[in-house]
Amino acid sequence: MTEPQPPQTRPVAQPPQGSMAQPGSGEVLFEGIAKHSASLGGYLKWTLVTLVAGAIAIFINMMEWGVPGWILGLLWLVGVPGLAWTYLEHTSTKFKITGRRVETEHGVLGKSVDSLELWRVLDVKYTQSVLDRLLGNGRITLISTDQSDPNLDLHGLPNHRALFEKLRDAVQDARQTNRPMELVGNQELDAQGGQTFEQLS
Repeated sequence: MTEPQPPQTRPVAQPPQGSMAQPGSGEVLFEGIAKHSASLGGYLKWTLVTLVAGAIAIFINMMEWGVPGWILGLLWLVGVPGLAWTYLEHTSTKFKITGRRVETEHGVLGKSVDSLELWRVLDVKYTQSVLDRLLGNGRITLISTDQSDPNLDLHGLPNHRALFEKLRDAVQDARQTNRPMELVGNQELDAQGGQTFEQLS
């Protein structure tokens, strides 16, 4: 008489070896604000508004419609609040980039901080438009698995080309060190090698 065989257990997917997060480099690659030329569009818009309002004030004055001078003076200042707000928005947007993550602080009145871990980044791109080349700016785009904001643009940061190369290397190091597993539908995807594991109940 044969002995009863123990029930077979279903295989359970295991994360790849070394998938536990390890402390990455804490080196600060950049900390501060972007160059003001990155907000050139906002500055030009409100400067144009000021010039148009000033031209209207001159026209009204030439027509001698009896409009008080203080009102004409206010027309010259109509774009100043917009210029001031653009400046405050620019200077209140701060970046801190390390070998582990990118932190972005926003807000003139209230404050909010967004953080993107570098091991979540899938690709790092560097682009320059014609205007960027003229102004000495560059755009670094981090394409990540973040659900709320998968593309993070870093525009107008100083030493942008060198920063791009450092970020590219830091992303590779972070992914090699951490080797996290991303959840895709009902599968687990090894973010390092792309191997999938069916989730078993």
